[in-house]
Amino acid sequence: MEKLVRIALAALFLLGIASAQNIPQIDVFGGYSYLNFDLPANPSTGTANQHLVMNGFEFSGAVRVFHHLSIEADVSRHSLSDCTGITGLNCTDFSYMGGARYDLGTHSGKLTGFVHGLVGQDQADLPQNSVTPVSDSSLAFAAGFGVDYWVYHHIGVQLGPIDYFYTRHLTIDAVPSQNNIRIAAGVVFRFGAPTSSGEPSPRARGESSSNSRRSRNVAPAGQPATVAANQTVPVGIPGHGMPISALGLAVGPQEFDGAKILEIVPGGVAEMASLKVGDLIKSVDGRPVKTPMELAAELSDKSGKVRIGILRGDVATETLVLISH
Repeated sequence: MEKLVRIALAALFLLGIASAQNIPQIDVFGGYSYLNFDLPANPSTGTANQHLVMNGFEFSGAVRVFHHLSIEADVSRHSLSDCTGITGLNCTDFSYMGGARYDLGTHSGKLTGFVHGLVGQDQADLPQNSVTPVSDSSLAFAAGFGVDYWVYHHIGVQLGPIDYFYTRHLTIDAVPSQNNIRIAAGVVFRFGAPTSSGEPSPRARGESSSNSRRSRNVAPAGQPATVAANQTVPVGIPGHGMPISALGLAVGPQEFDGAKILEIVPGGVAEMASLKVGDLIKSVDGRPVKTPMELAAELSDKSGKVRIGILRGDVATETLVLISH
C-alpha cells in the first residue's frame, strides 16, 4: 500500500508538470495484480502438479510513439506465504518486461482499450521439494488486453492487463513450461497528448507571425460570420493554451466536451469571425470536437470554407470561415 501511495503522488506531481509541457502521450498504471502460476509436476522431486495463487502488484508505463502505437515497460511482483501448504515456505515471482502496445479508441474517449505483447525476464522462488525452495530465472512472455475508463481527462480506472503469462522455470529438472494467467486492476494516469497527424505543433515548429497569415472579414450580425480572402493579417502564437494557428487562437480542454477558447490573437481569423474568449468549439464541418487535439486534427487538412460550431453560454451557433494554407 505504501508503494501505491508513492506512485500516486509521483504521478500527480508529473501531471502538474505535463500540463505545461509539450510531451507525447504517456500512460502510467499502478495497482493490484493476481497471478495463477501453473507449476507442473516435477518427477525429479516427486511433487505433483500445482496452481499457485499469488497476490501482488503491477506497474507499467506506455509512451505513444506513432498514432496508436506505444512502447511499454512493465514490472510486477507476486508472493504466496506457506506455499504448497508448508508453513514457512514462501513462493515469490518477480518479472520485468517490455514491448509494444496498440491503443484502441480515441484520445478523447471516456472508454479506451489496448492490446500488448511483452517479453523479458522472470525470477521466481519455487518449491523444489516439500521443504526447500529454489530460485530460478526464466524468459518471460505476456500477451493480453486491458480497458480504461477515464473518470477525468488525465485520471482513470484500468481493468487489466489480463495476460497469458508464459515462463520456462526449472528446465534443469525437465519440467514443462508454465502457462500462467495474470490479471491486474488499478489507477491509470495520462500525461501529454498524441500528435494527430505525426506533425509537430505550430509552436514546436517555431512558427511566428512573420510566416503565418490568415484571411479575415466580418459578416452581418445574426448571420454566420464569413472570413473572406480580401485581407490578410499576421497571426501570432498565443501565450497560453494550445495554439490553433489556422484560427488565430489558443484553446484548452473542457472535460471531453469541446475546446474552450482561452486566448484570441488581435486582428486574427477568430477575432474577425466574432469568436470570443470562453466560447466552446464543438464541431468542425459538422464533425464533433471533444478536445483541443481533435480540433487541431480536424483543421490540419482543411482549406477553403470551414464551418466552426460553437457554444456560447446556452446558445449554439456556427461561424463560417475561409482558411487558406
